[in-house]
Amino acid sequence: MGCGTSFVKYVLFFFNLVVALFGLAVIGVGVAVLLKWSVLTDILRGHLTVAPWVFIVIGAIMFVIAFFGCCGAIRESHCMVVTYAIFLLVIIIAQVVLAVLMFTYGESIKNSLVQSVNALFDKRATDPSVNVVFNNIEEQLNCCGKNGPFDYGVAPPKSCCPHMGVVGSTINQCTVIDANKNGCAPVVGELYETWNKPIAGIAIGVACVEIVGALFALCLANSIRNMDRRYA
Repeated sequence: MGCGTSFVKYVLFFFNLVVALFGLAVIGVGVAVLLKWSVLTDILRGHLTVAPWVFIVIGAIMFVIAFFGCCGAIRESHCMVVTYAIFLLVIIIAQVVLAVLMFTYGESIKNSLVQSVNALFDKRATDPSVNVVFNNIEEQLNCCGKNGPFDYGVAPPKSCCPHMGVVGSTINQCTVIDANKNGCAPVVGELYETWNKPIAGIAIGVACVEIVGALFALCLANSIRNMDRRYA
């Protein structure tokens, strides 16, 4: 194997080693939050509004893909390197499609999210599991009801009250005075408006880096195949 191919091999290996370690770190964050580690949850409080399972799944996907890249590069396995390149290409296509949809149909996606929040609120009275989900949304996003605490009348749930005042503490009940004033539907809409463009931009930027990784992988796979033919 030539000097240039060896360079590609080691660049691909160390790149994916870093990605694998980062994937494990993401899994660790998800597990820590899932297990309610007090130190970590205190640090992330107010900044982490995504379910920990999402972190675990994303970290696991990153680790598996990086594993194929690392092992394929260091073992000079044509099959593993090609599999790694295919995984990368699929992710690149998904990221580009996501970015285009967020740029093109941003308002429609926002309206769909708002309607989904409203539908969840309407179902909470008849489905206890939906009620638990909506309470979690209220706690994580510091919101209350669809459009505000008055959606519950005069007695919103405790998920609407991160800090109860004198009256609420006395009667052990969240009150409209103590409840978060913002409704969850507008909060979700504002959150999407704030982050849709940055997320789409980051997706495009990461896709560009992944394209370089895929090209390196395909170059290495081609070199491995040529070497196998030469010594066959």
